Amino acid sequence: MKRKVQHLFSALVLAGFIFIAFGSGDDEVKSETTTESFSSTTSIEEKTKDIPNQIEQLKRELTSIEEGVNFSTYRNTVEATQMELVLFAAWAKTINDALSSENEEVKKLGKELEKKVKKIQIKEFPILRKAYAKAVYQKLWEQNIETQVLGNKNKTIQFTGGYFANNSNKMQTQETLQEALRMFRFNRVNYKWYKYDDEYTYYEIDSPNDSELMNFK
Repeated sequence: MKRKVQHLFSALVLAGFIFIAFGSGDDEVKSETTTESFSSTTSIEEKTKDIPNQIEQLKRELTSIEEGVNFSTYRNTVEATQMELVLFAAWAKTINDALSSENEEVKKLGKELEKKVKKIQIKEFPILRKAYAKAVYQKLWEQNIETQVLGNKNKTIQFTGGYFANNSNKMQTQETLQEALRMFRFNRVNYKWYKYDDEYTYYEIDSPNDSELMNFK
């Protein structure tokens, strides 16, 4: 009976990590910029030959950034933090379309937007990683799993809980979260089964630099 309970607990915790990695879609987050979703960039892609529209789109993005983006809407849930990644990816798509254009004005505006977006990402990613870890904790506290970010620019995320006394649980969790952690640009994850565990397991993650434009591929 005890073993069945342990298996059930492990299954519930793993389900929680899967939920964290892929989100629920329940929370609705609206972007404060003119780029609301990938669907907005799809229309841009279809009109790449329509230079006036592309120039207008680039100018709108630059204006929205200059006026200030309210990033606080991307803080309180896992889904909200994921939406900020979607925003970065949408900007990246707009930039890459502009840089591949043969029109000089479009290229110039694309380079200007690229510079601003990279600057934003360098500032935002450390804040976003901290917000993500806090949001993850809110989903896992019932399973007595704690999360925290460590190191310069919050590049390391640490999970602590009895669930990680089992090496198999560490491996399954890492396999589940690997890509999500990479998208948030974490470069290391620690798994401890109690606070003073000095012989904990960690994994290095080959993540892009914070300044690199977002790409979900």
